[in-house]
Amino acid sequence: MPTFKEAGLDLVATGWGVFFAPASLPKDKVERLSQAIREVMRDPDTQRKFTDSKLTPVVSTQAQTEAMLSAFRAKWAPVVQRSGFQP
Repeated sequence: MPTFKEAGLDLVATGWGVFFAPASLPKDKVERLSQAIREVMRDPDTQRKFTDSKLTPVVSTQAQTEAMLSAFRAKWAPVVQRSGFQP
Protein backbone atom coordinates (compact mmCIF):
# COMPACT_ATOMS: atom_id res chain seq x y z
CA MET A 1 0.00 0.00 0.00
CA PRO A 2 1.66 3.26 -1.11
CA THR A 3 1.72 6.35 1.06
CA PHE A 4 -0.16 9.43 -0.16
CA LYS A 5 3.11 10.90 -1.43
CA GLU A 6 4.11 7.66 -3.20
CA ALA A 7 0.69 7.65 -4.86
CA GLY A 8 1.31 11.17 -6.19
CA LEU A 9 -0.97 12.90 -3.67
CA ASP A 10 0.32 15.84 -1.64
CA LEU A 11 -2.03 15.46 1.33
CA VAL A 12 -1.94 15.45 5.10
CA ALA A 13 -4.80 13.65 6.84
CA THR A 14 -6.47 15.22 9.85
CA GLY A 15 -9.61 14.37 11.73
CA TRP A 16 -12.47 16.51 12.95
CA GLY A 17 -15.86 16.22 14.51
CA VAL A 18 -18.94 18.22 13.68
CA PHE A 19 -22.60 18.27 14.72
CA PHE A 20 -25.18 17.75 12.00
CA ALA A 21 -28.95 18.24 12.12
CA PRO A 22 -31.66 17.41 9.61
CA ALA A 23 -32.08 20.02 6.87
CA SER A 24 -35.75 20.23 7.88
CA LEU A 25 -34.92 21.43 11.42
CA PRO A 26 -36.46 24.90 11.90
CA LYS A 27 -33.96 27.74 11.75
CA ASP A 28 -34.72 28.91 15.31
CA LYS A 29 -33.94 25.44 16.67
CA VAL A 30 -30.72 25.28 14.66
CA GLU A 31 -29.66 28.60 16.17
CA ARG A 32 -30.53 27.49 19.73
CA LEU A 33 -28.60 24.26 19.27
CA SER A 34 -25.66 26.12 17.72
CA GLN A 35 -25.58 28.61 20.60
CA ALA A 36 -25.63 25.81 23.19
CA ILE A 37 -22.78 24.00 21.44
CA ARG A 38 -20.73 27.23 21.21
CA GLU A 39 -21.24 27.84 24.93
CA VAL A 40 -20.11 24.33 25.83
CA MET A 41 -17.11 24.52 23.52
CA ARG A 42 -16.02 27.86 25.03
CA ASP A 43 -16.14 26.45 28.56
CA PRO A 44 -12.60 26.24 30.01
CA ASP A 45 -13.20 22.73 31.43
CA THR A 46 -14.42 21.48 28.05
CA GLN A 47 -11.45 23.05 26.29
CA ARG A 48 -9.07 21.50 28.82
CA LYS A 49 -10.62 18.05 28.24
CA PHE A 50 -10.00 18.45 24.52
CA THR A 51 -6.43 19.63 24.91
CA ASP A 52 -5.68 16.94 27.53
CA SER A 53 -6.75 14.42 24.87
CA LYS A 54 -4.38 16.05 22.33
CA LEU A 55 -7.32 17.54 20.42
CA THR A 56 -7.76 21.16 19.36
CA PRO A 57 -11.13 22.58 20.36
CA VAL A 58 -12.60 24.76 17.62
CA VAL A 59 -15.75 26.85 17.79
CA SER A 60 -17.15 27.77 14.40
CA THR A 61 -20.28 29.13 12.82
CA GLN A 62 -22.51 27.23 10.42
CA ALA A 63 -21.01 29.19 7.51
CA GLN A 64 -17.46 28.38 8.63
CA THR A 65 -18.36 24.70 8.95
CA GLU A 66 -19.92 24.67 5.49
CA ALA A 67 -16.75 26.25 4.05
CA MET A 68 -14.57 23.70 5.85
CA LEU A 69 -16.67 20.80 4.52
CA SER A 70 -16.51 22.21 1.00
CA ALA A 71 -12.70 22.47 1.20
CA PHE A 72 -12.55 18.94 2.65
CA ARG A 73 -14.56 17.54 -0.25
CA ALA A 74 -12.37 19.34 -2.80
CA LYS A 75 -9.19 18.10 -1.12
CA TRP A 76 -10.26 14.46 -0.87
CA ALA A 77 -12.20 14.07 -4.14
CA PRO A 78 -9.03 13.14 -6.09
CA VAL A 79 -8.18 10.48 -3.52
CA VAL A 80 -11.62 8.92 -3.76
CA GLN A 81 -11.58 9.10 -7.56
CA ARG A 82 -8.12 7.48 -7.78
CA SER A 83 -9.21 4.73 -5.42
CA GLY A 84 -11.93 3.67 -7.84
CA PHE A 85 -14.51 3.69 -5.04
CA GLN A 86 -18.08 3.47 -6.30
CA PRO A 87 -20.91 4.12 -3.82
